Amino acid sequence: MKSMLSPSIMCADLLNLETEIHRLEEAKVDLIHFDIMDSTFTTTTMLPPLMLPAMRKITAIPLDIHVMIDRPERIMDTILPHIQGAYVSIHTEVTKEIQSIFRKVKNAGGRVSAALNYATPLCMLEELIPMLDMVLLVLGNAGNGAGVGLDDQLLDKIARTRKMLDEHGRRDVPIEVDGGVSFDVARRTKAVGASIFVLGTKSVYQPGVSVVERCNALREYLQ
Repeated sequence: MKSMLSPSIMCADLLNLETEIHRLEEAKVDLIHFDIMDSTFTTTTMLPPLMLPAMRKITAIPLDIHVMIDRPERIMDTILPHIQGAYVSIHTEVTKEIQSIFRKVKNAGGRVSAALNYATPLCMLEELIPMLDMVLLVLGNAGNGAGVGLDDQLLDKIARTRKMLDEHGRRDVPIEVDGGVSFDVARRTKAVGASIFVLGTKSVYQPGVSVVERCNALREYLQ
């Protein structure tokens, strides 16, 4: 499966959002990762949903929306008009309405993704697999951008996720990894089944180096 880059816009200079997005266009990234957090499921508050229409006006790059809030059904009416062609990741840990949310996302032209924290068992995916367009595995807990550090347990979880999807006839469903994704983490997780990489300060957003250069370097590294 093709490797896809999804830089996290919250790591960019948000006071110069349009310029930052144009740099991502120059870098030819596949997706733009957009985190929604309100401190009900994470310890962080970041990126209001009302930014979505502004971003849709600026760029045609598909969005990769990661909803990290308790009871995400509370905000769906706000984001549904702006998710055409976007991935929308909902955590399995936070709602009993996930299948209903997924149906609304699909009806609005979006693509659905189930997100799991580090300690969440894969059995949470079982009933959702027929609906899925992506699986997002957090390399730690949601909202902790540093991740927990890549270990054999995480690599095994990615491999088991890939096997589960394949055994259900869903070879088309990619696995995204999020949380402290460095060049090395991207390479090692790719080897066991990941193909979409959420990128932040450990990889493409670094002082003194352009995001374009870093994205190009990562693509070459992953070949």
